[in-house]
Amino acid sequence: MKKILFLFLFLTLSCENSNLENKKKKLDKLKNSLVETYSEIERLEKEIILLDSTFIQKNYELVSVSKLEKKSFINEIELRGNIESRKNVIVVPEVIGKYVNINVLEGQYVDKGTQLAKINSDVFDNNLNEIKSNLDLIKTIFERQSNLWEKNIGSEIEYLRAKSNYESIKSRYNATRLQKSKFEVVAPFSGVIDEVNVKVGEMASPSVPSFRILNDSEYFLSVDISEGYINSFSIGDSVKVISDDGNILNSNIISISKVINPVNRTFNIGIEIPKELLDQIKPNQILNTLLVDYQNDDAISVSSNIIFNEERGSYVFIVNDFDGEMIARKVPVLTGKSFKYKTEILSGLTGDELVIDKGSTEVMDGTYIKIKE
Repeated sequence: MKKILFLFLFLTLSCENSNLENKKKKLDKLKNSLVETYSEIERLEKEIILLDSTFIQKNYELVSVSKLEKKSFINEIELRGNIESRKNVIVVPEVIGKYVNINVLEGQYVDKGTQLAKINSDVFDNNLNEIKSNLDLIKTIFERQSNLWEKNIGSEIEYLRAKSNYESIKSRYNATRLQKSKFEVVAPFSGVIDEVNVKVGEMASPSVPSFRILNDSEYFLSVDISEGYINSFSIGDSVKVISDDGNILNSNIISISKVINPVNRTFNIGIEIPKELLDQIKPNQILNTLLVDYQNDDAISVSSNIIFNEERGSYVFIVNDFDGEMIARKVPVLTGKSFKYKTEILSGLTGDELVIDKGSTEVMDGTYIKIKE
């Protein structure tokens, strides 16, 4: 039984080896036949062309090409920003009372500490005058008692009592004077009075705004950006600001928020206002800005309209040499970002190719081409 099985296996392997050898011989025969066929085709074409010059004429497509080169590629995003000022505040009084003086007008420039308005403070004025009279008297008593004490005249307890009385009424006088000062509405910083919301005779209240003051030297452009760009920008980065008349001005980032707004998932950046716009802008005005979120200083890019797509990916046509002729060759490419009708090529091209530009829609892989002069 074992001998029969061994014989069966031997015959099976022999048959398989025989089939493999037959297939190899058949393949070699077909290849040789194919070479002979191509040679015969070429010989016949040459003979026919000698007899008929119009036979097998090549059709050429006329195209234009562009030479690739590695250069900087940037991608910009355009966002809207709001003009804000770090010194744009509403001034409110600290006390309740009646306005007796309004000392400024809208559009007027004022220095820090300038009195903007005066609230009636007759009660505090009278109290302050009374305390001032007592202060002067007690100060005189203290100074005389102090002179006597220096000469060892009088008792120490009399000197200490005079000193305590003087310091007590002096503190009371300073506290009353501070309270009286709150009846004056003053400018918290130097700037322009943008709004005057009160009139003489009206009642002042800490809950009712009286003035708006702003300083235009503190203007900046506030832009909210999606959190997806959180690592795309740094303080000092160059940006472009677009004015209302379409001019593009250079600027830079001066601040970046470290907090994400949980409502709209954005963070804020501050952009310096170009000097050319300082005299034209107003608070809360909207301006557009261009920010570079991606830059590749050694990139290959081509016109976006000459990139074609199919199921297997994107491709372009380049010029290739074939048997002394120029043909269109289809080259698969991996694309990156696109900006202003240019697309970055991440792989597939080296930068030395001639890419078919105009006429790329008329060619296929292997089409004979001629380049427009």
